[in-house]
Amino acid sequence: MEKFSTSETVHLLKSGEFTYFPGVPTMFHYLLQATRGDLDIRFPNLRLCVSAGAIMPATLNREFENHLGMPLLDGYGITETSTMVTMNWPTGTRVMGSCGIPVPGLAVRIIDQEGKDVAAGQEGELIVHGPNVMPGYHNKPEETRNALHNGWYYTGDLARSDENGFLTITGRLKELIIRGGQNIAPAEIEEVVNTFASVIDCAVVGAPHEHLGEVPVLFVVPRPGHTFENEALLHHCRAQLSAYKVPHRVQVIAEIPRTGSGKIIRYKLRDLIKA
Repeated sequence: MEKFSTSETVHLLKSGEFTYFPGVPTMFHYLLQATRGDLDIRFPNLRLCVSAGAIMPATLNREFENHLGMPLLDGYGITETSTMVTMNWPTGTRVMGSCGIPVPGLAVRIIDQEGKDVAAGQEGELIVHGPNVMPGYHNKPEETRNALHNGWYYTGDLARSDENGFLTITGRLKELIIRGGQNIAPAEIEEVVNTFASVIDCAVVGAPHEHLGEVPVLFVVPRPGHTFENEALLHHCRAQLSAYKVPHRVQVIAEIPRTGSGKIIRYKLRDLIKA
């Protein structure tokens, strides 16, 4: 296919000619929605799906596997590391919502603002060291100096690790919403909202606030055939998030703007807020 088509992908996977399917979370999200009503659907000979390119919600991962009866392994990679950094393995233990453990030959650390390693479960910036790390940006010495320090590539991605080393990407440093001095990662709110039955997709961005500096604003795409109520969704958020992380307001939208790799184009949502 020249570009992704949900119906064409379903048709091709049903043919039995394919055993392995790599994609981005948005693709698997659309495949799940397109086939949800068919309880007997199967993709003959397809043994493995792998996701990368954007954060894979644990809910989506679990529902996809339960419905289609095959593993969907999440991974994390960057262009500057050529490309995969961590992966979930097809055998052994997995943690839903995690992008796995470092691939052999790589070292990763999660550090605070002072460059010190954080404890398991705490959030910090992910940095990577290994033979696949780029030597620098072509003809961009300043950008190279900012990104590389003593052989470590500073990804700009926020992450946390559990006691067994399984990594979870929680957002981007530049996407942090600072509400009254408290940091909010949009991905944490989005993970909770995606578990709400009447939401099919969502995104969170920061909006200016006179007293608090910034507040989180939630954009949602309601699931067809479901009744959507703002207050019910906010109640769902209050039950699972700290009070300061609950969205300041909810805005319904027809579609979340995304790149070809499935990443949310947040500046377009911020432009909607300004408008």
